[in-house]
Amino acid sequence: MNEPQYIDLAQVPLLMVSYSDSKELQQYFSQISFSEPAGLSGGITAAEQASNFLIGNSRHLPSNPNGWSYFLTDEPESSTHTTRAKLLNAVLREMQFRQRIMKQKRMTSFEKYHALNLWNTVKLPYQFLLIDDIWNLVKAKPASLSIQLFRIILNGPAVGVHTIIGSNISYRNLLQHLIELNPAIRKMLQEKYGIPEPTQISSIAQELILTPDNLVFYKKSSMADLEKFYPLNQLN
Repeated sequence: MNEPQYIDLAQVPLLMVSYSDSKELQQYFSQISFSEPAGLSGGITAAEQASNFLIGNSRHLPSNPNGWSYFLTDEPESSTHTTRAKLLNAVLREMQFRQRIMKQKRMTSFEKYHALNLWNTVKLPYQFLLIDDIWNLVKAKPASLSIQLFRIILNGPAVGVHTIIGSNISYRNLLQHLIELNPAIRKMLQEKYGIPEPTQISSIAQELILTPDNLVFYKKSSMADLEKFYPLNQLN
């Protein structure tokens, strides 16, 4: 197939991106930041994505980060938030704000609320929390960062806040490591998914795998096999 392949991020609560070189990840983060409307179906436009959250290297920040909230791991003094914890708290506050607005409108579906944005007094666009190195965040102190992160991952999509995480290390033991750091995460997973709770992050996320030979593999959480693969140059 010679046509570009797109992922509807509005339908992906959690996307994991595996990469070998950070330049590969930068290409995708840039597409998320400046995407054409066709690039993200579900009615998400480039203008609506002007205000996102980033924990990562400054190379992933748009040249005009108007409205963005970010903690830059390589330039913390240039960040809008002084710590990772404060940035995550900003995401949680945004989620609480959205919950109040939707409750006032007596709406439980964000997708439906978003579809009515043209007539809504308070317009709520989709927003994304982008993390370029999830293991760097997990190992950072305080350990409570993992609780904040999981609240966002589990509850954010219900109010239009989705998470995209990157790593050049395997995700295989990520969930187990997070539970070891904070056993309360197991209870959060049980409340969300029931007992027994998921033991692998791949069971609650979709994964985009970027390979050194310029191939891309895409795996949905509900599928045992990789669904798609295509050269990176088809996305240009």
